[in-house]
Amino acid sequence: MALHFRRALLGRSRSAIPVRFWLLAAFCLWLAFATANRLWADEQATTAKPQELAQFEESWHVVYIANSRVGYERSASGRLTRDGREIVISDTEMAMDLSRFGQKTKTRTLIHAEETPGGDLLGFDYEMLNPPAAPTRTRGRVVGDKLLLSTETDGQLKSREMSWDQSIKSPAYQDRLLRENPLKPGETRTFKSFDPQFTKIATITLKAGDFKETKLLAEKSQRLLEVTVTQSLIPQIAILEYLDEQGAQLKSAINLMSMTTYTVSKEQALEALTGDGVDLAVTMLVKTNSIDRASESRQVTYRITVPGDDPQKTLPSGPTQKIASVGPNTVDLTVTAISPPAAPTSSNAVPGKEFLSSNTYMQVDDKLVTQHAAAAAGAETDPWKAAQAMERWVSQNLKKKNFSTLLASAAEVARDLSGDCTEHAVLLAAMCRARGIPARVVVGLVYVPKLSSFAGHMWTEVFVRGVWVPLDATLGNGGISADHIKFADSSFSDDDDLPPISCFVPMVGALGKMKIEVREVKYVK
Repeated sequence: MALHFRRALLGRSRSAIPVRFWLLAAFCLWLAFATANRLWADEQATTAKPQELAQFEESWHVVYIANSRVGYERSASGRLTRDGREIVISDTEMAMDLSRFGQKTKTRTLIHAEETPGGDLLGFDYEMLNPPAAPTRTRGRVVGDKLLLSTETDGQLKSREMSWDQSIKSPAYQDRLLRENPLKPGETRTFKSFDPQFTKIATITLKAGDFKETKLLAEKSQRLLEVTVTQSLIPQIAILEYLDEQGAQLKSAINLMSMTTYTVSKEQALEALTGDGVDLAVTMLVKTNSIDRASESRQVTYRITVPGDDPQKTLPSGPTQKIASVGPNTVDLTVTAISPPAAPTSSNAVPGKEFLSSNTYMQVDDKLVTQHAAAAAGAETDPWKAAQAMERWVSQNLKKKNFSTLLASAAEVARDLSGDCTEHAVLLAAMCRARGIPARVVVGLVYVPKLSSFAGHMWTEVFVRGVWVPLDATLGNGGISADHIKFADSSFSDDDDLPPISCFVPMVGALGKMKIEVREVKYVK
């Protein structure tokens, strides 16, 4: 994801998108829960590899963004008998190799799952590798009516258990279902499946269209069944899968970043990648007309058009943004730079505890996070001045601008003091929470003067005197001007019904087709 910060472009100090929903790991580090090893003494996963088992099956896929091959996916399964019952063992591996501002971004996702022949989940092991960030590993085992979860994030183990319905399907069930019982044109199927990286249950919907002539690689084409796949955790994303008459997937396409996969041989899948041609930071730029002295703007009106979509459904209104409809696909968005009011407002909107609490991404009680907050804010008691001091500290102390990690946790950033806008935003939010100031992160766009474009960005909002007020630790200016366009905010809480990744989807879904025109700019008087 091309979330990045403006300073890199200004020269100042300052399945990626998966093929299947349960491989969205390239964007985030996921929920961290652990269960003591003794609880699993009788529930250890087999170390057997599918290729060593009976009924071994394997498929390979290449991943393209536009015309560049950027990764591969491997799926394999086999069967064994344990304690008198048959168990299906599945391995899925997805590797992506992209660049951001010329720096390589490498991700590798591994899922090992165990299920019954009917697809009921028995256990899984999940691993996300995105160096230089520490690996994220999650293990889950079904024991009676409980799912015991264990996850390691940045070397730290946490734990929880959740109530379990024995009918929940494994993440590998979907592909096997389509092969063993192919869909018919016009048919719809729905089932619940467990997502290992979100550690949440999703409702999967498969809706078959009709057979159509479908373009494949090497100028080939084949008559294939088009199936639309959606799921409840991220309903805005849809995948089109193209299946032959036996239910085998030969192609898939996702409605983000022009990503497509094709079924190929192992040799083709492992050929040298051509990902150097895909720079996420450039791919997600939105060209616009020039904004003179953008960093001094106090109010800007933008005309935003998203062909085929209603921008009002993805752009939020609030203290910094007002929306006026112009047409079915067009709005005028007025962005206003704000500061906290002189006195507390009478607003009844009191932030919940999730805006002060620790979570997977924001370890509020981490030793270095609290130390950095104390060093930055010192004895300052005014929340706004303290938050501004911490914004300035993060901006000045994260000197290594590392674009190779997609999203590190606050504890990792506090230790390494490196990263891009996501790391700046997450660390600042954690530091503010450590000082008792409610904070959340914001996903949106920021204007890049050098390119006359808007680019994906992340910043922070703090709740001060009854109002959520923006800060941008990437820039460190004590607040933001009207050159930031907000799409979503999140506490990144582990307890939300939707996963944190959902806050990225509205923006990413609009990029590539959004048009932005600068209509009016007002400056500081």
